[in-house]
Amino acid sequence: MILAITYDPDKKEVFQHFGETRFFKLYNIERNDIIDSSVVSTDGQGHCALAGVLRRIGVNALVCGGIGDEAQVSLAELGIRVCGGMEGNCDDAAEKFARGELAFNEVANYS
Repeated sequence: MILAITYDPDKKEVFQHFGETRFFKLYNIERNDIIDSSVVSTDGQGHCALAGVLRRIGVNALVCGGIGDEAQVSLAELGIRVCGGMEGNCDDAAEKFARGELAFNEVANYS
């Protein structure tokens, strides 16, 4: 499974605006363990175009801060599950995700 987290490289934290994120931190997860991670640029893509970026990478799930309705719909249509409203360190969030400690909220309305 590939998990993407909106990434603020300066703070190493979950970036708080999905549509304006410039980087994703990707985590390969197998059997509740993080195998490796990497950072990828969005190459200037924004808002709903980011869903296509994540799909091309093969992402299965997204952890992010704020995310609007339209982006949530775009991600859901591509089969990418969303865990929004997150804050704090990306690696900590990924560890919690891998252990099954983060809840998905497909009907969240974050702005």
